[in-house]
Amino acid sequence: MEIYGDNDTGDLSVVATRLFEAACFARDGDYDLAEAHIAHALALIQGQPSSMPVNLPGSRHAKREIVRGGLMSWQVRRLKAHIDAHLAERIRTEDLAALLRLSVGHFCRAFKSTFGISAHDHLTRRRIEVAQKLMLTTREPLGSIALSCGMSDQSQFSRWFRRIVGETPHRWRRKRHGALEDHATELAYSSAGEASAEGFRNPEKRNRVLYAHGHPRGN
Repeated sequence: MEIYGDNDTGDLSVVATRLFEAACFARDGDYDLAEAHIAHALALIQGQPSSMPVNLPGSRHAKREIVRGGLMSWQVRRLKAHIDAHLAERIRTEDLAALLRLSVGHFCRAFKSTFGISAHDHLTRRRIEVAQKLMLTTREPLGSIALSCGMSDQSQFSRWFRRIVGETPHRWRRKRHGALEDHATELAYSSAGEASAEGFRNPEKRNRVLYAHGHPRGN
């Protein structure tokens, strides 16, 4: 598979974040939101127009077909590359329309026809989406992440994050890091169990495992 765009590494990290989010919702029994995040991740991988799902109760995530009058594929790619390259800056609808040499009115209609939401809403969701990636993959404080994603301050970031995600950035980060740590612990116990079982068949390997965990070597 190929991810289309100028920032492949960043897109891969965002895709991984969306899939992790889907796994968390599936674990909690919210399969509709899990499916919505998986569908968005697949759209990112395939270079299709898509916006981050809203995690609020009652939000609809029905599949949407692109109707006539929308943006062309090359226009979508140019827009996505421009938005990601200037995410820390102020991005006006007029600037996006000028990028494609369209009138503001024509651009707004074509954008909503393609993405299903307005350019302003899509931009806000993209800022939150990239912020979630940074919250999972770095130890940067929320204030720094807010500025790097184009928010004026942490207060504005928290307001928009809660509107889209349904909880505060601090709570979301703490819960997701907790889920990652739980998964890492499960993997560690699973690996230790497999090594222990193998040790019964291979005494030399058993001794190495025991020694690595601070136990005396067996006979």
